[in-house]
Amino acid sequence: MESNLSGLVPAAGLVPALPPAVTLGLTAAYTTLYALLFFSVYAQLWLVLLYGHKRLSYQTVFLALCLLWAALRTTLFSFYFRDTPRANRLGPLPFWLLYCCPVCLQFFTLTLMNLYFAQVVFKAKVKRRPEM
Repeated sequence: MESNLSGLVPAAGLVPALPPAVTLGLTAAYTTLYALLFFSVYAQLWLVLLYGHKRLSYQTVFLALCLLWAALRTTLFSFYFRDTPRANRLGPLPFWLLYCCPVCLQFFTLTLMNLYFAQVVFKAKVKRRPEM
Protein backbone atom coordinates (compact mmCIF):
# COMPACT_ATOMS: atom_id res chain seq x y z
CA MET A 1 0.00 0.00 0.00
CA GLU A 2 1.31 3.36 -0.96
CA SER A 3 0.97 6.30 1.36
CA ASN A 4 -0.98 9.23 0.03
CA LEU A 5 0.98 11.77 2.10
CA SER A 6 3.44 12.83 -0.61
CA GLY A 7 1.62 16.11 -1.31
CA LEU A 8 1.78 17.36 2.30
CA VAL A 9 4.15 20.11 3.37
CA PRO A 10 6.88 18.79 5.67
CA ALA A 11 6.72 19.99 9.27
CA ALA A 12 10.12 21.64 8.94
CA GLY A 13 8.71 24.00 6.29
CA LEU A 14 5.90 25.34 8.46
CA VAL A 15 6.33 28.75 10.06
CA PRO A 16 4.16 30.42 12.74
CA ALA A 17 1.41 32.67 11.43
CA LEU A 18 2.44 35.51 13.75
CA PRO A 19 5.91 36.57 14.86
CA PRO A 20 6.81 35.73 18.48
CA ALA A 21 6.71 39.39 19.56
CA VAL A 22 3.12 39.74 18.35
CA THR A 23 2.13 36.46 19.99
CA LEU A 24 3.65 37.58 23.28
CA GLY A 25 1.85 40.93 23.06
CA LEU A 26 -1.51 39.26 22.36
CA THR A 27 -0.97 36.83 25.22
CA ALA A 28 -0.22 39.72 27.58
CA ALA A 29 -3.28 41.63 26.37
CA TYR A 30 -5.63 38.66 26.75
CA THR A 31 -4.23 37.76 30.16
CA THR A 32 -4.65 41.35 31.34
CA LEU A 33 -8.21 41.61 30.03
CA TYR A 34 -9.28 38.30 31.57
CA ALA A 35 -7.65 39.25 34.88
CA LEU A 36 -9.46 42.61 34.87
CA LEU A 37 -12.74 40.82 34.16
CA PHE A 38 -12.03 38.40 37.01
CA PHE A 39 -11.38 41.18 39.52
CA SER A 40 -14.38 43.27 38.44
CA VAL A 41 -16.73 40.27 38.77
CA TYR A 42 -15.13 39.38 42.09
CA ALA A 43 -15.80 42.93 43.30
CA GLN A 44 -19.42 42.68 42.11
CA LEU A 45 -19.92 39.48 44.11
CA TRP A 46 -18.49 41.15 47.21
CA LEU A 47 -20.86 44.09 46.70
CA VAL A 48 -23.81 41.68 46.53
CA LEU A 49 -22.67 40.19 49.81
CA LEU A 50 -21.92 43.56 51.41
CA TYR A 51 -25.23 45.22 50.53
CA GLY A 52 -27.32 42.19 51.42
CA HIS A 53 -28.87 41.53 48.03
CA LYS A 54 -30.51 38.20 47.35
CA ARG A 55 -27.67 35.70 47.41
CA LEU A 56 -29.18 33.08 45.11
CA SER A 57 -30.49 34.91 42.08
CA TYR A 58 -29.90 35.07 38.36
CA GLN A 59 -27.39 37.85 38.95
CA THR A 60 -25.22 35.97 41.44
CA VAL A 61 -25.27 32.71 39.47
CA PHE A 62 -24.36 34.65 36.32
CA LEU A 63 -21.54 36.42 38.15
CA ALA A 64 -20.27 33.16 39.63
CA LEU A 65 -20.19 31.53 36.19
CA CYS A 66 -18.37 34.56 34.78
CA LEU A 67 -15.90 34.50 37.65
CA LEU A 68 -15.07 30.83 37.08
CA TRP A 69 -14.80 31.38 33.32
CA ALA A 70 -12.46 34.36 33.71
CA ALA A 71 -10.32 32.47 36.24
CA LEU A 72 -9.90 29.52 33.88
CA ARG A 73 -9.08 31.74 30.89
CA THR A 74 -6.59 33.80 32.91
CA THR A 75 -4.90 30.61 34.08
CA LEU A 76 -4.71 29.23 30.54
CA PHE A 77 -3.21 32.37 29.06
CA SER A 78 -0.74 32.72 31.93
CA PHE A 79 0.59 29.26 31.01
CA TYR A 80 1.46 30.61 27.56
CA PHE A 81 4.00 32.98 29.12
CA ARG A 82 6.11 30.15 30.49
CA ASP A 83 6.02 27.37 27.91
CA THR A 84 3.63 27.44 24.95
CA PRO A 85 4.32 23.92 23.64
CA ARG A 86 3.83 22.46 27.12
CA ALA A 87 0.55 24.38 27.51
CA ASN A 88 -0.65 22.74 24.31
CA ARG A 89 0.32 19.25 25.56
CA LEU A 90 -1.53 19.08 28.87
CA GLY A 91 -2.85 15.92 30.46
CA PRO A 92 -6.51 14.94 30.06
CA LEU A 93 -7.87 16.61 33.21
CA PRO A 94 -5.99 19.94 32.92
CA PHE A 95 -6.76 20.01 29.18
CA TRP A 96 -10.47 19.53 29.83
CA LEU A 97 -10.45 22.06 32.67
CA LEU A 98 -8.64 24.81 30.75
CA TYR A 99 -9.91 24.25 27.21
CA CYS A 100 -13.29 22.48 27.39
CA CYS A 101 -14.82 23.64 30.66
CA PRO A 102 -14.89 27.35 29.66
CA VAL A 103 -16.95 26.40 26.59
CA CYS A 104 -19.40 24.52 28.83
CA LEU A 105 -19.54 27.53 31.16
CA GLN A 106 -20.36 29.78 28.20
CA PHE A 107 -23.20 27.43 27.26
CA PHE A 108 -24.56 27.44 30.83
CA THR A 109 -24.32 31.25 30.95
CA LEU A 110 -26.20 31.59 27.67
CA THR A 111 -28.84 29.15 28.90
CA LEU A 112 -29.22 31.12 32.13
CA MET A 113 -29.62 34.36 30.18
CA ASN A 114 -32.27 32.76 27.95
CA LEU A 115 -34.14 31.48 30.99
CA TYR A 116 -34.07 34.92 32.60
CA PHE A 117 -35.22 36.61 29.39
CA ALA A 118 -38.07 34.11 28.99
CA GLN A 119 -39.17 34.79 32.58
CA VAL A 120 -39.13 38.56 32.00
CA VAL A 121 -41.15 38.20 28.80
CA PHE A 122 -43.64 35.87 30.48
CA LYS A 123 -44.14 38.29 33.40
CA ALA A 124 -44.69 41.17 30.97
CA LYS A 125 -47.33 39.16 29.09
CA VAL A 126 -49.10 38.24 32.34
CA LYS A 127 -49.23 41.92 33.37
CA ARG A 128 -50.78 42.84 30.06
CA ARG A 129 -53.21 39.90 29.99
CA PRO A 130 -53.99 38.63 33.49
CA GLU A 131 -56.06 35.71 32.16
CA MET A 132 -52.90 33.95 30.88
